[in-house]
Amino acid sequence: MKKLNKAIISLYCASALHGMIHTLSLFLSPLNVEISAYFHAESVSSITSFKTAYLIVYAASNLFFGALTHRLPVKQTLSAGMMVNALAVLLFAIVPSNGVPLMYVLWMVAALGGGVYHPVANVFITRKFPDRKGWALGITGIGSGVGFAFGPLLTGLLSHAGLDWQSISLLFGSLGLLAGMVAFVAIQDDGKDEGPDSIPVLNKSPGGLTLPLFGFLTWMILLTAAREVSMWSILDVSAFFLEVSTRNTGLTSAYLFIMYLPGIVTQPFVGAWSDKWGRKEFALLTFGVFGSCLALLPFLPPRWYFLPYFLMGAAQSASVPLVEAMIADHTTPQNRGMMFGVFITAIMGLGALGPFLSGLLLDQMGKDLVSFRVLFALLGCGVFLSGIGLYVTPQVVGRLGLKS
Repeated sequence: MKKLNKAIISLYCASALHGMIHTLSLFLSPLNVEISAYFHAESVSSITSFKTAYLIVYAASNLFFGALTHRLPVKQTLSAGMMVNALAVLLFAIVPSNGVPLMYVLWMVAALGGGVYHPVANVFITRKFPDRKGWALGITGIGSGVGFAFGPLLTGLLSHAGLDWQSISLLFGSLGLLAGMVAFVAIQDDGKDEGPDSIPVLNKSPGGLTLPLFGFLTWMILLTAAREVSMWSILDVSAFFLEVSTRNTGLTSAYLFIMYLPGIVTQPFVGAWSDKWGRKEFALLTFGVFGSCLALLPFLPPRWYFLPYFLMGAAQSASVPLVEAMIADHTTPQNRGMMFGVFITAIMGLGALGPFLSGLLLDQMGKDLVSFRVLFALLGCGVFLSGIGLYVTPQVVGRLGLKS
């Protein structure tokens, strides 16, 4: 019981850390129009490319720490990553108006620290809860839901209170440093599993990325990348979309809050339900809802925007533990760190293209409502088709000869 209590405490601490990392990745998104004016930027892509630089380095960091997962102490690594991330964000406060190159550097340093979390924490959590992977990853997903929802909301409130984007960065960076300190104290790992992994896996060998596993992983990467491209795109272009469609960028923080608030509930519940009833049906549902709502969003009257934003967030958030649990189902604790590292690196690397390419398309098409309709339709259709692909994943696994 004592070991289980330590595991539970560590699980919820990892969830809080997850939330702070994602908060620091997007808290400035509602202020992209203000940041654009600060740097005298004339194009959307010049601002959204900050996030692209972040995501590329974030992806590489995941791969690096995924390869080293079993050689690193859990709490020290997670704590140090959080503090590096937070310190870079804190330093946003001193970037001058001609300091665009410095802004890129700080975003990349933040990503280097933030990329520690997924491979290290996911391996740790799925090792501690081998028979409840979906549930456990759903609990850590609560943290990301809180971060995605309340980070932009708090940004909006602070902005309305008169703080500029740099003062807000100082505050969020300080909170991140505090989170890193708490993680160092609270996370406990004795290096042992809590019980046998009773779920059949596709590779019983102790390690290594075999050719069949590589094929399975490639399939999962290609499908999940569509979700990442769309998610990071909608986060970073929402301010510009609302400027065009409602003439009120102040609504951005509220819509991003609405978007990710339901994830606090949908992630743990859908993750737990998938443990009992299977993952492919929920994958099709979540990807289908996300893609459909994204494609329909710019065709609706502004008074209805809250509904697709709410449904997009509920579905996208719920899909995260589903996909990660599918990866965990088909790996051993020994090779899971590398699998997660490669997976997160690839989907984030491909997802990094979203903000930049979306901004570029909008710039080329004139940044009017029609351009947003084209963009969101393309993104939404990609996600919907990926949901169909995830639904047939068991057949793909069988063709690869990976059934246990």
